[in-house]
Amino acid sequence: MLAIFLSLLFIPQLSGWELLSSVEIVMGYDDFMSAEVEQPKFSEQLKLREGKELTLEGFIIPLQQESDQDYFVLSRFPYQSCFFCGAAGPETVVEVYSDRQFRFTDERVRVTGKLRLNDDNPLHLFYILEDCQVTKLD
Repeated sequence: MLAIFLSLLFIPQLSGWELLSSVEIVMGYDDFMSAEVEQPKFSEQLKLREGKELTLEGFIIPLQQESDQDYFVLSRFPYQSCFFCGAAGPETVVEVYSDRQFRFTDERVRVTGKLRLNDDNPLHLFYILEDCQVTKLD
């Protein structure tokens, strides 16, 4: 345990999307999906940040038809370059559960919430931000 603590002292502290990029993605069989799927192996830095506040800037990918959103995907990249279009990896998207409705925008937004890591439910993304506050950037 001491060795892990000491090694973390000498690892640069990552934040935001750089922190989320510190995941290793491996293939593994998922019983629920009955298929091989990408699965995350979270870094120690990520594990230490679980349950703590994280701020990200990115673009809303709506999951609801209404213009006001309280559940959406935040992408590091604009829609045409996002993970779902095949141009980026799963570490570039986060599920967002907002504490209030937010009007959809194509503009960049800032999201702050509690980080939850997901390595066992293939119906959700690797990263989930809960109790989020969403603000539009000028």
